[in-house]
Amino acid sequence: MVTPEQILTYARLVTLVLCLGGATYLDLKIRRVPNDWWISWAKPALFLLCLELWALEADWTVWLTASAVVAYASTAVIGRPTLDDLRNGSPEDILVSIWYLASVVGLIFGALRHLTPLMDGLGFGSLVDCNYCSTTAEIQASYLWGQMLVIGAVLLFFEMCYQLRMLHGGADAKCLMLIALCLPGWGEISAAGDAVMPPAISLLIWGAMSFLILPIYVFGINLAAGDARNLKMAWHAHRLPLSEIPNRHVWLLDEVIEGADGEKKIKTRMRPKRGGRAENKLHHMLSELEELGADKAWITEKYPFMAYLMVGTIPLILIGDPILFLLNLVGLP
Repeated sequence: MVTPEQILTYARLVTLVLCLGGATYLDLKIRRVPNDWWISWAKPALFLLCLELWALEADWTVWLTASAVVAYASTAVIGRPTLDDLRNGSPEDILVSIWYLASVVGLIFGALRHLTPLMDGLGFGSLVDCNYCSTTAEIQASYLWGQMLVIGAVLLFFEMCYQLRMLHGGADAKCLMLIALCLPGWGEISAAGDAVMPPAISLLIWGAMSFLILPIYVFGINLAAGDARNLKMAWHAHRLPLSEIPNRHVWLLDEVIEGADGEKKIKTRMRPKRGGRAENKLHHMLSELEELGADKAWITEKYPFMAYLMVGTIPLILIGDPILFLLNLVGLP
């Protein structure tokens, strides 16, 4: 028999896969994912979060702490109201500011109510109040409040990754933030078991690890096309007809140079020249290659990171936490 917890987890996984799948398609097709996409998919994710809080009979401080987390995530798509916005009397900015203020109040009162039971439940109660003994109900309520804090910490981590350029695309950061709200805990994912990392960070790790599949995939393409003899290029690039290159999101690795003897020849680079001729004068470079008799050129595809996140959902669901999986793989507890 399927339990309500399992239904909630399955609904979250379906929401996650549909949202991430659509975003991956947009990123591959037009190389951008509009904010309206994240706002639209935030609605079912937040509905499921509210449904969980309602089912667990969360108190008002947990609700407002969750509201603070959502408010922080919303700044990635709607921005932050400034004092000038408030002075101008914008109704939307005033409403958002009141939302922020109420959320902060809930966060403060949540800390006053739940911090001691949370520390007590984690075994650090003496660091907060050695004369207080929390009940089981208080500890369970504090765990729920602490889960909201963990979501906020995960959101902060993703924003720091973006600001430090560890995540190069704003859409990637927004995607991971939405995943943190959509899948706040492992729930009833059968493969998860005990976990070390939150699901959103686990998906980031799985997505990064899926990069290891790319060289195998690219080498297979070159093997089928008969270009695998060039081992220097075959693991990360492949040859494409010149006529197809302008319609693809690729970096051109071939260019025409003039040698010391004055003769023009084709040079193949291991890495593209960012911001150079390969990006700014593509059609001219293709014409030069064609003049030298080339019908194909080495290119490397511009695969968006969101595609790797989509691939990462498979081991996330089937295996669970990658850190715990690797620890078990090497025989560590």
